[in-house]
Amino acid sequence: MVDAALLIVLLLVLFGGGQRCLRAVPFEHGFEAGLFAIGLGFGLLAYVTLALGEIGVLRRPALWTVLACAAWFGRRESVSGVARGLRGARCWAAAAPASESAALLLAVGLLAVEGVLVMAPVVGGDQTKYQLVYPRLFAEAGALVATPWSFWGYMQYLVNMLFAAAFVLRGDVLARLVNVAYGVLATGAVFALGRRCFGRAVGGWAALLFFTMPFTATLMVRAWVEFALTFYVVLAVIAVLAWRESGVRSWLALGALMGGFAAGTKLMGVLAPALLGTVVFSTAASRGGIRGAIRATVGFALIAMLAASPCYLRNAVATGNPIFPFGYGIFGGSHWSAEAARGLDDYYAAYRETQAQKRGAGAYDSWLEAVRFPWDATMAPYAFENVGRFAYDIGPFLLAFVPGVLLLRRDSRAWILVGLGLAYSAAVVLGMWAHPRYIHPTLPLFLVVAVQALWTLGGGGLAARRATVALLALTVVAQAATALRVVAPLVPDSVRVATGRMSEDAFLRRYERRYPLWDLVNREVPATGNVLILAMIPHPYHIIRPFTLASPLEQGAIDYRRLTTVDELTAVLAPLGVTHVVRELEEDKAAANPVGDHVTRLWDELIAGAEKVGETTTGALYRLRPVVAGDGQV
Repeated sequence: MVDAALLIVLLLVLFGGGQRCLRAVPFEHGFEAGLFAIGLGFGLLAYVTLALGEIGVLRRPALWTVLACAAWFGRRESVSGVARGLRGARCWAAAAPASESAALLLAVGLLAVEGVLVMAPVVGGDQTKYQLVYPRLFAEAGALVATPWSFWGYMQYLVNMLFAAAFVLRGDVLARLVNVAYGVLATGAVFALGRRCFGRAVGGWAALLFFTMPFTATLMVRAWVEFALTFYVVLAVIAVLAWRESGVRSWLALGALMGGFAAGTKLMGVLAPALLGTVVFSTAASRGGIRGAIRATVGFALIAMLAASPCYLRNAVATGNPIFPFGYGIFGGSHWSAEAARGLDDYYAAYRETQAQKRGAGAYDSWLEAVRFPWDATMAPYAFENVGRFAYDIGPFLLAFVPGVLLLRRDSRAWILVGLGLAYSAAVVLGMWAHPRYIHPTLPLFLVVAVQALWTLGGGGLAARRATVALLALTVVAQAATALRVVAPLVPDSVRVATGRMSEDAFLRRYERRYPLWDLVNREVPATGNVLILAMIPHPYHIIRPFTLASPLEQGAIDYRRLTTVDELTAVLAPLGVTHVVRELEEDKAAANPVGDHVTRLWDELIAGAEKVGETTTGALYRLRPVVAGDGQV
C-alpha cells in the first residue's frame, strides 16, 4: 500500500508541474489536459533521473529534492486539479447511467486483480532479463554504470530511467506500478482520442475494449515499456489532429514533444514522429504551400528530436553509437564488432523463423506472408512467444471491424488513423519484427476506427443500436474473462504473498525456475565477489551480488573469436575481478550462439579447473582459483 500511495503522490506532483508548463495549450477537456500534463511530467522526470545518473548523484536525497521543487512549482495546479477532479467525479456519479457504472466496476475489478500480481515478486520475461535489471543496477550504484559485458545496459531509455527512479525511491513494486500507471494512462488516451474524433460513446467503448484485452493484462503485470510507448504515440496523434483542426501552433509543438517522448521510450518509437511528420507536411502544404509545409515539418522534427535525444546522446557518448548495438555498420560501437552484429542478426532471424514455423508460415519475409500477420495475430497469438496461449491475444474485434473504415470514407480522421496504423505496422512487420508487442501502439488507432465503423453500421434505428451495444458488451465481457485466464495462475499465491501468508522466497522457488541457482549465488558469493554468468540468454535480476555476463550473443567485450585457450579467457576475465562462475543449464540455445562449439569448449575448460561450490537443477556455482592479470583486455 505504501508503494501505491507513493505512486499517487508522484502522479499529483507530475500533474501539477505538467499543467503549469502547458498553460499555452487550449485544451477542451480537463481530462485531456491531465493526460498530457502527466505524460510531460513523467518524461521530464525520466530525463532528470538520467542527468542525475550521469553525474553520479542518483540518490534518494537528490530525487526527493527534485520532486519537492516540482511540487512547489505546480502546487496551485495540483490543488485545483484535484478539486476539479472530485467535483467531476461527484457529478458523474450522480448522473452516470448504469452501463457506465458497470463498465467502471469491471475495469476497477480487473485492475485490482492485476495489481495484486504486481505486489508479488518479479518472475520471468524481459523484466528479469534487462527491463528491471539495469535500472536496479543504476539505482544501487547511484550512477549510470558502464556495462561493456551487456549491450542491454545501453538499451535503457525513458521508461527505464523512471524504473531506476522508482528503485531509488522505494523498490521494484513501485517500478512495476509505474508501468501500471502508464497502462491506465494509455487507456485514458484511447478514450480521449475516440472522444475527440467521434464522440464520447466511441471513446468509452474503445477504451473499454483496449483495457479488457488479454494482451493488456499481460502487459499490465510485466514491467515492459509498451504501455508508455502507446501512451505517447496516442497523445502525439491527438495533438497533431487538434492542430490540424484548429491551426494552433502550440498543439503542433505538443504533438512533436509527445512524439519525441515516444521515440525516447523505444527505438521503434521513432516511427511515430516520422509518420506524423507526413501528416504535418501534407496538412501544412494544403493550407500554406510547400514553403510553409517545410517550415512546419522541420519545426516539428526538431522538437521531436530534442525530446527524444537524451538517451541516444548518452549512448553516443558512452559507445560511439546512439542506437547501440544496432546500426554497427553505420555508427560502429565500442565493445562490439561486425561479427557480433551479424551474430545478433542471425539469432533474431532464426528466432523469428522458429516462431513462424508454429504458424505454418515463414518469418514474414515476403509481402504475402506480411499480409497474413493480422490473421495470425488474431487467430494464433500463442505462436509469437512461449508465454501462454492467450498472452498476446488482441481478440477478433479489430480483424472484424477495422475494414468498416470503408463506411467512413468521407471522414479524413478515420483514414488518418488507419493510414498511420497500417504504415507503422508495415514498417515493423517488414523491417523489424512481426510481433504483436511491436505493433501495440497501433491498436488504439484501429480500435477507435473499428468502434466508429460498428457505431455507424448500427445507426439505422433503435433495434440496430441496441444490437450494436450488445455486441460491444459481449466482446468486452469475453475479453475480460480471457484476460482473467491470463493472470489467474499467479493470483492465489500472489494474494498469499501480499497478505504475508507466503514468503517471497517460497513464491520465487515455485514460479522462477532459475531462482534456486541465484539464491545459491547470493548465499555463497561474498559481497566483494563477482560472478561470471555462463549462459547464452541470461536473466540475472534475482542476483544481488556483482555479476558479469559472458553471453557471446549479448556482449562483445569478451571476444571469443580471438580466444583459443582457456588461459587466454582467464587473462581476459582477470581485469573484471571475476571470482566465481555460474554455468547455467539452458534449453537448447544453439541459435543463440553465434560463435559455435568453440564457446562451450572454453566454458567447460574454465569450470574444469574451478572448485564446485554447489549446484541446483538449473546449474552450478564454481569458485575460480586466484589468477594474475595477463595480457588479455576487455
